[in-house]
Amino acid sequence: MIDEIAIQQVLNRYSQGCSIPDWPQVEATFLPDAEWSAGPLGTFKGWGEMYPAMSGFTAGMDFWVQFNSPAIIAVDGDRATARCLIRESGKFKDRDETLEIMGYYDDELVRTAEGWKFARREFTALGAQRFAPLPGPALG
Repeated sequence: MIDEIAIQQVLNRYSQGCSIPDWPQVEATFLPDAEWSAGPLGTFKGWGEMYPAMSGFTAGMDFWVQFNSPAIIAVDGDRATARCLIRESGKFKDRDETLEIMGYYDDELVRTAEGWKFARREFTALGAQRFAPLPGPALG
């Protein structure tokens, strides 16, 4: 069960890093030649391709928060797979509009000397919705 806890922590560090944003924290969750597939955004190999796609998407937002559910994890020696549900929410810059995306990640991870790392992350969107103007009372 120790490996499963360590893998869940990798998923947590990724989600938190995307939300803060702390891109070095996100990069540390991936192998150097890892692949990140983000549905309609495309598939990106290595941090040199991933970073512009991730940071470019969130650059248009005042904030972006990603929550992951506890994952279903299967460990086989130094390799593992995981699936977690994802809910992402954020507010667009300079307009009273939000976006929410729900889906899941299918992950392949590898044990390294530095701990578990993603070899591949593949996001599948289940749905999205936009709200304009923001629902509820204004935050201030």
